[in-house]
Amino acid sequence: MRRAAVIAIGSNSTRMLAANLDDRLTARVRGREETGLFLRLDGRMAMGGDALDAVRKAVLSLQRQALAAGAGETHLIATSAVRDAGDAGALRDALEQDTGLVMRVVSGEEEALYSFLGAACAFPEGTRLGVADIGGGSTEIAAGTPAGPEYLHSAQMGAARLFRARPIHTPADVRGAVSEAGRALESLPALPQPPPREWVLVGGTGAALIGLLRGALMDADAEGDEPFARGDALRVMRLLAGLDRERRAALPGMTRGREDILPTGLAVLAALMKRLGIRHMAVTARNNTDGFLYALHRARRGSAYH
Repeated sequence: MRRAAVIAIGSNSTRMLAANLDDRLTARVRGREETGLFLRLDGRMAMGGDALDAVRKAVLSLQRQALAAGAGETHLIATSAVRDAGDAGALRDALEQDTGLVMRVVSGEEEALYSFLGAACAFPEGTRLGVADIGGGSTEIAAGTPAGPEYLHSAQMGAARLFRARPIHTPADVRGAVSEAGRALESLPALPQPPPREWVLVGGTGAALIGLLRGALMDADAEGDEPFARGDALRVMRLLAGLDRERRAALPGMTRGREDILPTGLAVLAALMKRLGIRHMAVTARNNTDGFLYALHRARRGSAYH
């Protein structure tokens, strides 16, 4: 069985997935490093030395993990923060020198495609599915069936981007942050008809929400998806708004490194659910790394997505 890995440099986390290239991506091995790249960008949206060093260390560590997991090939992609960074070329050159891997910066639509494929691959054929991925710098929305997406969109609003503009430090900050997120999502194109019957949330904001709702970290390899309602997201956001950083970090189930940006991530989630009329969703442990490898598998079978 051919085995491959992908490392995805995100705005908050850098993730790795190694798996067999088959219809179920079997024998998955995951890795993750919290790099907080978007918040490390300076006022000119440049990475600078500290950010470059953090990403280089993370990618080297994850490459070693991919090799240990038996990956015969490793791919390297980057998403919103690197799309925005004015010095992405310096990162690409440094990583190629460090690892031999050539970083490819994916577009917002590609990111939405990979998030959709990662979530949709576990659903029965014919299911009408919507997928949202709230990242640090952007939010991706997709809809379609496991046969392929009909709608792909990327909005320039995410947990870290909103934190830079309208951080939530107190309960008085909540309304302004949700309104700011809502304005950024007003221009979303209309969803295809008929609308999705089910909605799935991909990424760290959702996993952190479930951790706090359950009082324990969400399993990174969980097979089942975890349901929640818009009211749950609002309740947890308001809880966090009333706590300082240290007390947030001490909450059972809190994801390390999300103390600052989780409230704003939940503000984006609440605004998105209101904008699209979504009352309930389910959080999945699958993500855009699953989608990338699934697309790679399909391409090698001669049935690539477009």
